[in-house]
Amino acid sequence: MDRKRFFYETIAERFDELHNEYDINRRLSVIFDELLTIDMSGLRVLDLGCGSGWFSLQAGKRGGKVFSLDISQSLAKITKERTSQNSLAADAAALPFQANQFDIVISSEMLEHLIEPERSIEEISRVLTPGGLVALTTPNRKWLWLVKLASTFRLRPYEGYENFLSFKDVANFIDMHGLRIICHYGFHPWPFQLSVLHRVSRYVDGKFSRSRWGKWMINQAVLAEKL
Repeated sequence: MDRKRFFYETIAERFDELHNEYDINRRLSVIFDELLTIDMSGLRVLDLGCGSGWFSLQAGKRGGKVFSLDISQSLAKITKERTSQNSLAADAAALPFQANQFDIVISSEMLEHLIEPERSIEEISRVLTPGGLVALTTPNRKWLWLVKLASTFRLRPYEGYENFLSFKDVANFIDMHGLRIICHYGFHPWPFQLSVLHRVSRYVDGKFSRSRWGKWMINQAVLAEKL
């Protein structure tokens, strides 16, 4: 078994405690308050790389018919228990669904953990209905050096794949696979672990995330539709 590919299975029971609360809440806000402001009632939603289910839970609260997927069987089970919705353990680069099955795909901090992130964007496009939306967040490649440095000094517990994409990579992959970008911007102007700066960070996000500075921020957010 590829231990890097299935790393999250090894920490599934500690998944929530290992994540930063500010980061999770900020990403939930980006996805549901900034990108997906539409009425989800009755829409078929795929939460891709669902983790422990926080994004699935919010999509369900907003009326979506949610299907959650993660490569970790344990995380898929945790999500099902948290949301009472459908969940499945499967590979995001080879989705077990027919084409045109979902109205919305949500993916937050998942692409970078794949061996070939582009394959997942291709699969997202395939399973979306025409006019369907994908809302995703993923780290900015400009900050990969800092992540590797932290890993070298064992300041973080992650031991899986980290194939960060640049803003240009994401835009190119989306364009190549039949999707059109509606908005694409940055958030987290500096490491979110600096809790003393959270209030300032949120202010800077609000003021500058969609400016040129946004492309230098740690994470990127994208809303795109299938043509």
